Amino acid sequence: MESDNQQLVIDGCMYPVGDFEGCSESVQKSKMNAFFLTLLSFEGFSETIRSIANIYNVVDQQEKTLGVARTYAELQKNAAAGKKSIILTFQEPYPIGNSLNNLRAFYEMGVRVVQLTYNKANYIGSGCTETIDRGLTDFGREMIHEMNRLGMLIDVSHSSKLTTLSAIQESESPVVFSHANVKKISHIPRNKTDEEIKLLAEKGGVMGLTPWAPLCWKGEINQQPTLDDYLDHVEYVIDLAGIDHVGYGSDAPPDDKIDTPGVLEQATLYPEVVGKYYSSVSEDFSLAHAKDFKGSKELDHVMMGLKKRGYSDDDVDKFIGGNFARVIKQVWK
Repeated sequence: MESDNQQLVIDGCMYPVGDFEGCSESVQKSKMNAFFLTLLSFEGFSETIRSIANIYNVVDQQEKTLGVARTYAELQKNAAAGKKSIILTFQEPYPIGNSLNNLRAFYEMGVRVVQLTYNKANYIGSGCTETIDRGLTDFGREMIHEMNRLGMLIDVSHSSKLTTLSAIQESESPVVFSHANVKKISHIPRNKTDEEIKLLAEKGGVMGLTPWAPLCWKGEINQQPTLDDYLDHVEYVIDLAGIDHVGYGSDAPPDDKIDTPGVLEQATLYPEVVGKYYSSVSEDFSLAHAKDFKGSKELDHVMMGLKKRGYSDDDVDKFIGGNFARVIKQVWK
């Protein structure tokens, strides 16, 4: 399987701390061409509209360095012009509610990636921290069909096992895990089982491995995950599913802000995901990612690490964005 336009480097997950204000100098200078940008959707419909408008205003002000990509052609055009492409993304689809009309409205505003659930249940399906996994709902199936019709990329990084498996089976298009890791290595609810990873690959999807520390930590007391710990997750998925089905999602702010509010929120709302890491290592945001990979600005370290493990330049190109580019080209219309 060949990756299209391997020059594209795509980060499957970045999020703003507060309002999006642009990229830091270090991120702007990085190899990354495009990134999934999490919308501020946790507070409802009107807040999300305001978040989207703010992003477009920032792009207007920084038009020489940023652009919103709504088509594959726009991704290519922005990259050729030296611009970072913003891909508008829901991590929390709460503003969609149970309305396909809302989904269509957000599509028209430029949203191209929707994660079906965050950690808890919604109208679409169960999240990964629900006590009882009820899987995909009937509305969830309807929404998947509409996303397929419109050309929107389905993400199930935070979804429960049953929701994930059902979504992959239900969708006519490939699905992604934009930012998740391997449960067999780091056993927390947010990570994915071998069964989920294999089905994702079978259906042509891509898994963005994340350096976010709670997800790649191996349980060592007072030990921040190393780059090798992260690469162990990457290599596990390559061995299990193949080089055509891996990417990366940094789960980091594009402006390098310190996300103290996010640390507190995760600790309060989702202790089953972050509790052991925070209590055994630290809640300090400086230790929130694997050493030497705090986001796209340090992607060179990952590329060198993969090459040291014997991966070719072509393999590395697929990992840093070629595979995500292939799926985006296939799904978007």
